[in-house]
Amino acid sequence: MKETFVKTNFNVTAFQAQRILFDDSDLVSMEVRCRIEDQIVETVLLFTFSKFNDLLRFSGSCGEKLQLLVADKLWSNEEQPYCIDIKHANLIFTTCAINICYLIEEDSSCFSAEEVMPISFLQQAKNLRVNIKDFSDVQLQKDTLLNNALQEVATAYRYYLGLMELNLNENAAREKAGLVNEKLFKMAYHAAQHGK
Repeated sequence: MKETFVKTNFNVTAFQAQRILFDDSDLVSMEVRCRIEDQIVETVLLFTFSKFNDLLRFSGSCGEKLQLLVADKLWSNEEQPYCIDIKHANLIFTTCAINICYLIEEDSSCFSAEEVMPISFLQQAKNLRVNIKDFSDVQLQKDTLLNNALQEVATAYRYYLGLMELNLNENAAREKAGLVNEKLFKMAYHAAQHGK
């Protein structure tokens, strides 16, 4: 007999929502197209309602659009379960990472969403090339301010300076601060200088 809720090391960092199914229980099921272990798959992600709310909260304009669709469906007085077909809406979620586990061991038709975490603007930018390849119509969320990203890199530069004061060599300090890339290092330097 196969086990249920088997832990994995899979994180879904981008997906295209296709259909949502929910009722008055605590579960929301979402049919998605996503990349798992370097393969594009169509599967179902099963969320508790609180984790689904986290997804909406961390997802910027995509989350807002989906929230309005869910609210409209709840006000519609249709019979349950509620089903929202959103293929036409082209909702591509790229601002949060979802840690998933098998609902049934080695069955990739459905996964349980265990944890939903926001992805920093810098990481979204790093993921952009892969996400464009997977979903073609992907953009960085416009509602995330560039100022937040600059503050992140300025903080990384200040961390680098702190490590240098602790007598770490420059290469080790840059690696620990995440500033190995020369262009990112220069950007972080200028962002830290501007922030003074």
